[in-house]
Amino acid sequence: MAEKGARAELLPLVRQKYIETGNLTLAAETYGVSRQTADAWKKYEGDEWDKARERKSTFGLRMEALLERELTYAEARLAGAVEGSTLDNLSKLGALVVKFKTIEAQGGATYDRPKVFLENLQWLINWVKENDPEGLTVLARNIDAICLAYKMECLNGNA
Repeated sequence: MAEKGARAELLPLVRQKYIETGNLTLAAETYGVSRQTADAWKKYEGDEWDKARERKSTFGLRMEALLERELTYAEARLAGAVEGSTLDNLSKLGALVVKFKTIEAQGGATYDRPKVFLENLQWLINWVKENDPEGLTVLARNIDAICLAYKMECLNGNA
């Protein structure tokens, strides 16, 4: 069982596990918290846990709708009137939509946040290396802080 007074540390972890699995008992057991305690934490925050779970489950659909809206807007503009950065963003969003559809087609494999974080970090390093070699020094100097910030976001359920 979890130590008394560990709420600040354990609540975000239990919350995130519930959001990912929808199973409050599993979330509680994973972190050594009683089911009653986890239920009390969930009730205290109202329906926020369930809202976060809903947002997570509809994320792919929302991204697809966003892509459709932005593509419709871009297509309505005159030829050559869409900036390159907008086209680049649409391309990236399209790639994410395809990635999520592929995951869904494979039976809804779980989203591997650390893997995606590392992939994005590798992309960032390569981009900075090519476009701003001096920035690579700054990135190297701050990489620990960046990774720590990411871990904190995960603990708080924001990543």
